[in-house]
Amino acid sequence: MTLPRQFLPNTTYFITRRTTQREFWLKPTKINTQIFLYCIAVAAQKTGVQLHAACVLSNHWHAVISDPETKIAQFYAWVHKYVAKAMNCSRGRWENLWSSEKTSVIPLESAEDIQSKIVYCLINPVNAHLTAKASQWKGVWLCKQSHSRTVRRPDKYFQRDGTMPKKVKLQIHIPVSHENMRVAAYEKRIEEQLSTQENEIADAMRKNRQTFMGMDAVLKQSYTDKPQSTEERRSMNPKFFALEKKLRINANRRYKYFVSQYWDALKRWKEGKRDAMFPAGTYAMRIHSGVSVSSA
Repeated sequence: MTLPRQFLPNTTYFITRRTTQREFWLKPTKINTQIFLYCIAVAAQKTGVQLHAACVLSNHWHAVISDPETKIAQFYAWVHKYVAKAMNCSRGRWENLWSSEKTSVIPLESAEDIQSKIVYCLINPVNAHLTAKASQWKGVWLCKQSHSRTVRRPDKYFQRDGTMPKKVKLQIHIPVSHENMRVAAYEKRIEEQLSTQENEIADAMRKNRQTFMGMDAVLKQSYTDKPQSTEERRSMNPKFFALEKKLRINANRRYKYFVSQYWDALKRWKEGKRDAMFPAGTYAMRIHSGVSVSSA
C-alpha cells in the first residue's frame, strides 16, 4: 500500500513532475511557456501558495513553493490538469502528457535546504548541458521578484467567453525563511551560487570536450524526442529533504510517527469507527472521505 502523504501548514516543498516517456512535450515554445505561466499563476491565486522558484525543461519541471494553508495538492493538480489540456489542444493530441508516476512533493526542513533546492531547480538547464548560463533558458525560469508579471490567458483551449481570467498576476515571493534579508542580498546569494555551479559544470565539460546545445537546437528537437540517457526507475521517493544529519533524523522520526498514527486511525475507520482521529497533516482521507483530523 502506498505510504500516506503528510501536508502541514506553512511548509515549503520541492516539487517535480515528468512527462510521459520523458518526451519533450514541454519544449519552451512561446505558447508552451505562456500556458505554463498562466496555469501556475491561476493555481497560485486559487490556493494561496507562494512561488519562490520554478524551471520548466522540455520533459519535466521543478518548483520551490510554500504552502500556508495545506493546499499544495490542489495547486499542482490544477497546474498539471490544465497544462495538459491546453498543451494537448495546441498540438492536436489526446494522449497523456504526464508520466503515470505521482508528483514528487518533498518538504524542505530548513532555510539552507530551501536555498539549496532553489539553486538546484534553477541550474537545471546547465546541468542538462542545454545552456551555459541558467538565466539563458528561454522557457519558464523564475526566481526574482522582477520575474513577477501579468500573464494573458492563452488562446489555446481556454474559451474567450469562459470563466477563466483574461489576465492574472504571477507573483514571485522571497521565502519566509529568508525574510530577514533584503531582497537584493537574497537574490545576489542565489546568483553567486548559480555562478559557482555554472563554472564547475563548464570546467567539467571542457575536460570531456563537451559543448552546450543552445536554445536554437533545443527548439528544433521533436516533441516526441527524449534524452539518450537512461533514468533510474523504481528508486526511493524521498519523504523530506535535509542537508543536516540531525534534521534528517528528526524528520524521519516525525514521519514514522505520522505513518503509525495514520495506519491505526485507518484501521479503526475501516472497522466502522467513524470517530477515528487521523494525525495532523492527513490529506487524501480528509478531502475524499471527510475524516476527522487532529489539529496538532
